[in-house]
Amino acid sequence: MSKIAENIILNSIHNQVLGIDREGRVIVYNKSCERVFGWPMEEALGRHISEVVPKSGLIKCMETGKPHIGRKFYSNGALFVANRTPIIDQNGEIVGAIGVAQEITELQTIADELESVKELKGILETILEAGYEGFIVINEKGQVIMINNAFAELVGINPNEAIGLHISQVVENTKMDTVLETGTPQIGEVIKLKGREMVVTRHPIIRDGKIIGAVGKVIFKDVNQLIALADKVQSLRRELDFYKEELKRYRSIRYSLDDICAQSPKMHQLKETIRRVARGPSTVLIRGESGTGKELIAHAIHQESPRRSGPFIKVNCAAVPETLLESELFGYVDGAFTGARKGGQAGKFELANGGTIFLDEIGDMPFAMQAKLLRVLQEKEIERLGDSRPRKVDIRIIAATNRNLEELIEQGQFRQDLYYRLNVVTLNVPPLRERKEDIRLLVERFIEKYNKQFGLKVTRLSPQVWDLFLTYHWPGNVRELENVMERAFNVVEGQQIELNHLPPYLHQGSEKSGLVDGTPLPELLAKIEEKAIREALEMSGGNRAQAAKLLGITRAWLYNRLKYYGIE
Repeated sequence: MSKIAENIILNSIHNQVLGIDREGRVIVYNKSCERVFGWPMEEALGRHISEVVPKSGLIKCMETGKPHIGRKFYSNGALFVANRTPIIDQNGEIVGAIGVAQEITELQTIADELESVKELKGILETILEAGYEGFIVINEKGQVIMINNAFAELVGINPNEAIGLHISQVVENTKMDTVLETGTPQIGEVIKLKGREMVVTRHPIIRDGKIIGAVGKVIFKDVNQLIALADKVQSLRRELDFYKEELKRYRSIRYSLDDICAQSPKMHQLKETIRRVARGPSTVLIRGESGTGKELIAHAIHQESPRRSGPFIKVNCAAVPETLLESELFGYVDGAFTGARKGGQAGKFELANGGTIFLDEIGDMPFAMQAKLLRVLQEKEIERLGDSRPRKVDIRIIAATNRNLEELIEQGQFRQDLYYRLNVVTLNVPPLRERKEDIRLLVERFIEKYNKQFGLKVTRLSPQVWDLFLTYHWPGNVRELENVMERAFNVVEGQQIELNHLPPYLHQGSEKSGLVDGTPLPELLAKIEEKAIREALEMSGGNRAQAAKLLGITRAWLYNRLKYYGIE
């Protein structure tokens, strides 16, 4: 073969062919080398290999006489694989070396992708095998290409034997082929497999818009598991709804300062005091007769304070039985007493953390509990029932009472040290009879409220009703006025409230009774109060709860008055 023919063949090879003699000079250099190493053939031939290809392995191959097979190297950002072989003459002497290289960048990328796919496949198989659910996968012909042990156990087949079988040979009455035909997934289907009812899903496998297979999954191996789970979820949902309502009730603020109707000087002054007091952290004691709106004042203080975004927790100290009050206020730990909830329960003080706790009817708090309340006020910490670990609480305490605390102290029923801790800031709410200028504002607000509730369009009170409202002494205060208005809305037919729409005791008491005969006012009020209580009991048939509602007072206050007047 001629030299020209050799060169033509050599330069036609896509691979890089590079040879050197025993001095390391380049003697073979094809056109493909020009593209890789950047030297033209004419300049490369005859030069030392270290100039053309620095760090070439041909020198070492020639020196050691050992071939280099499959050696990788980078050139101009591309990856190559090279085979280097020493050139040996007829006498067995090494007279040079020759190397052949091929770019494998794309092949390496494919190999890396293949390795990644193999790794992902291994992870997927591990996940499928580790799962509790049963999985089975078929191709577009309905043949099983993957099945995990959980599914194989359900159908009673060896996983290796199932591969390649048609799905109908593995699962009786299967609908996987229907998914292949329609491409529509089937979710939450109940099937009977080997005598057991199970819940399954079937999904088509779609690639490039074409269905190439389907996957089936057993969600529940027994329908009873699904029913039990549904019951549990429903129970949890009910419990969650309950706690949401409880939290909403605990944290809700029903009243603000704008809800306090004020036209009288006394109430204007009280509202201004509330604004100033609300900004500070001090304990507040609200005093006033029953029904004057002490709770409304407490809400307004919280709403105007920096704690407005925190909870507002109310505790009626007179309504909670003495035996339960400690656990109600301070909470308890697991096993603190018989019937205690597992895990314990937080008390009202903990629930109020970051906000305000309103202790209504503080004058009726049992004497033994007063000492524990005093510690909360002083140390700002509580101990749950059955626990010795103190818990810090960040709360503001607002207390309210209609009792004469000073008299209770003299009688030994209220702690004097607690009184001084509570009496840091005192707000006295005037009774309605001392602020009759506010009656019109209150009536207008109640008309608006009950028009919405009853779907009526009452617009006014008759002049006789107004006269009665402005002359009546209102022993039940604002609460009694609201109850009278609500009662009127139950019987009114037109747009105006008349005398006959009011409770009988109210307008009967407005007639001249002959009581004003020089009797001191406190005694006169007591006689009217006793008469009103007796009439309310008569109207309610002896039902004390209804009688208290008619009078606009609490049952605790009614029982107090019954005992005071000796009414059986």
